[in-house]
Amino acid sequence: MKTKKNKARRFLPIAAVFFGILFILAAVVYILTRWVDATYDVDFNTLIYTMLSPLKGTGNSVVDSILQACLPSAVLCLVLYIISALVLCQSRVSVSLAFGSRRRRIDLLKWLRRIGAAACIGSLAAACLFCNRVLGIRSWWENQQQNTTIYEDYYVDPDSVSITLNGEAKNLIYIYLESAETTYASVEEGGAQEVNYIPNMTALAKEHISFSDKEGLGGFRPSVGTVWTMSALFGTTTGIPFSFPADGNAMDQRETFASGVTALGDILAEYGYRQEFLCGSDADFAGRRNYFEQHGNYEIFDYYTAIEKGYIASDYYVWWGFEDAILYEIARDELTRLASGEQPFNFTFLTVDQHHIDGYVCEQCGDEYEIQLANVLACSDRLLADFIDWCKQQDFYEDTVIVISGDHPRMDTTLVDGVNYADRTIYNCFINTEKTVALSEKNREFTTLDMFPTVLSALGFDIEGDRLGLGTDLFSATRTLAEELSYAYLEQELSKSSLYYISRFA
Repeated sequence: MKTKKNKARRFLPIAAVFFGILFILAAVVYILTRWVDATYDVDFNTLIYTMLSPLKGTGNSVVDSILQACLPSAVLCLVLYIISALVLCQSRVSVSLAFGSRRRRIDLLKWLRRIGAAACIGSLAAACLFCNRVLGIRSWWENQQQNTTIYEDYYVDPDSVSITLNGEAKNLIYIYLESAETTYASVEEGGAQEVNYIPNMTALAKEHISFSDKEGLGGFRPSVGTVWTMSALFGTTTGIPFSFPADGNAMDQRETFASGVTALGDILAEYGYRQEFLCGSDADFAGRRNYFEQHGNYEIFDYYTAIEKGYIASDYYVWWGFEDAILYEIARDELTRLASGEQPFNFTFLTVDQHHIDGYVCEQCGDEYEIQLANVLACSDRLLADFIDWCKQQDFYEDTVIVISGDHPRMDTTLVDGVNYADRTIYNCFINTEKTVALSEKNREFTTLDMFPTVLSALGFDIEGDRLGLGTDLFSATRTLAEELSYAYLEQELSKSSLYYISRFA
């Protein structure tokens, strides 16, 4: 009997560690889920890609925010558990209880240990259920078990239709604005704010062509698989969502990037375009370098290029690399260089200062508003306007189409908390295109995927059937798939698995 008790006591530390792991895991799952729910407005699919992305080349804001928000609570839970375990692992604390005429001694700690073990298991189960309810894991999993025929039914291979250039090739300046939603504008203009934080972008949209889901300032709705930066770059230039296996956001580790896809860069390369991609971070992140080099032979100008060319010091590193003020300076220099050549050019670049969480305050940002992101937005708006004004003064402007587009909706909830996700559309503006809109700029139902053929059309290309990928040329009289099938149905089908997608595009 004594031997059994001794063995049981020796087992206590092992049991304490085991149930401690369960308890801490439950605490971490619960705390992280609460933080994600309070901070972000993204689907589970996006979270998977984000979590599986390599940290190399990213800013430290997200990691810092997680640590600041979650670490203190996790440490507190750990300390409380250790104290409780030390107490409960004591040999014996007995109490005498009366049961009628009989008295019985109960090992109180033994029963508390059993209750504690059950509580640890229950806590983990409850945390997982809570995580599923908040993040929609079950519905995501159910979608993964279903197959869609959306690609077989509606995908248009750019290599299978006639794409012809009407007139001389025009240059393209393609500006991707990080997290640029139309909700940053005032309610009067079509946004969701009391103050218009993007007056210059609003003015550009009014002055030029800007497709909208409403009468006022609006834009396109994101498709499944286009709601983080790399997926948005991919979707707007291929007409299909980024739906590769879950490790697909680490495309820098693969030799090929979507080898079965014909992208915007591929088409422009066939017409002799010289192409360049500029970003203020590490271009290897999420496979951007691989994608642009393999689909159009883009020259890559990133954080490390800026160091090599003397724009920043070798130890300079802010936010994700360098700020947008420097990015626009480089853009001016690179455009001047490209314009001096004889080839038409496609100069594509991506801003970053508006990235979650709360954006980056550079030296040119003012202090007009109490909210940091509002000041960042106002600053980004001014930088863009100054750049567009500069472009209009250059000799190349007459032969150049400028496309301004957000990449995806804001991932955190700053300034958009309480705004229905369906009402959060992405900004777009087409400057200096000679094409006229056949239907209407306003009250259109369209998505990220429609940008691919629309940009080509803006450059003067005629597209047989008006569709490429799953996208539709918005300048044409053809209805988009979101208009033809409904946005809800399109999203439902794109959420499902597709053997065709994996076998054809990967």
